[in-house]
Amino acid sequence: MDKSERLRILTALTEHIEEGTTLDAGGIMRAPLSDFTCPQLLAQEQDVYFRKTPLLMGFSSELPEPNTYWADKATGIPILMVRDGENQFRAYANVCRHRGNIVVPEGRGSKDRFSCPFHAWTYGNDGTLLAINQNRQFGNVSRLELPLIELPSAEMYGTLWVRPIPGDPIDEDECLGGLQDDLAYWQIPTHPRTDSYTIDVRANWKLAIDTYGENYHLNILHAQSVGKEVKANLQICDRFGKNLRLVYPNQKFDLMRFLVSDPGRWPYKQITSTLYFIYPNVIMIVDAFGIDLLRIFPGQNSPSDSRTVHTWYIDPKVQPHIEKLGISYEERITRFRDIVVNEDYGAAADIQCNAEAGIQSEILLGRNEEALQYIHNTHRLALGRDLLQIETE
Repeated sequence: MDKSERLRILTALTEHIEEGTTLDAGGIMRAPLSDFTCPQLLAQEQDVYFRKTPLLMGFSSELPEPNTYWADKATGIPILMVRDGENQFRAYANVCRHRGNIVVPEGRGSKDRFSCPFHAWTYGNDGTLLAINQNRQFGNVSRLELPLIELPSAEMYGTLWVRPIPGDPIDEDECLGGLQDDLAYWQIPTHPRTDSYTIDVRANWKLAIDTYGENYHLNILHAQSVGKEVKANLQICDRFGKNLRLVYPNQKFDLMRFLVSDPGRWPYKQITSTLYFIYPNVIMIVDAFGIDLLRIFPGQNSPSDSRTVHTWYIDPKVQPHIEKLGISYEERITRFRDIVVNEDYGAAADIQCNAEAGIQSEILLGRNEEALQYIHNTHRLALGRDLLQIETE
């Protein structure tokens, strides 16, 4: 995101404030509530979005040096990600070729070889099967023919991507859709991971995503929390392939307009929050303190359940100041979690209950909720479903 792009965004937000307007998609859309309750649709989504599509897993700082690893199964498939001895990012199905046991428990660490806890078959971080326990008694198999199954992976601008099943190499342009300049601007590789946690909620995964896709609700649902900090129902939306960028001004925006007449001198990161929807299931939020990454997944067996994995990566320029002030990472993360769980996901759970009760057949996506309209249709397009139509006035 170069300076001219930041200036364009700041100028557009200023014009909306002065004119009392916000973004306008041109009309409303109607989305059927069956999108959140249909088991057959869920099965199709799991296959297309969470098996065949490359997924953003995290940032490069998850694997901070050679011979580090991260075992994760949030996708529903156990995945082992490593940075090998040559500093290359690689990913494997975390499944032993002997009897299909998980080789490495969930978590992170430093190791260049992995021994399966079932029968001690041992693999290198290049995937090679190094040793078969008591191989003479086991039988006639070749170690060379039984490496861990490698998955397509890519490291791009400080982000780690994996396709959960074997297939073609990951296409950078297809995944990022033009976000390369933005990702480079945020200097993602420099942001260390602080901590992560998981939220389970009784709401469809797409409803969870929807809670981040507009700020129309901020001064109402979040009146006593983040609504005091961010200007509601005011945003700029830009599309990048299947991805989106939303920019919200915070309450310091008006003060900056008063103090400094030239938007080119405004501190962009201190007066805005920049939110990305990264297809198919990630919300990334950049603010003055760092980057929040939220990976949102459907429940394995029910369209009514979802799981969010939230990780906070701190801005290295802010890190020493926070530590000097004695502010704990846990305090910041807990506040974020409480707002999401008690407010956003509480609303999503209510919508899920009402959808299942059959009280109404559809919901409305407003003309001021352009991002939601685009996200819903982007998901539909990938499944070959009919697109929702804008109803103009």
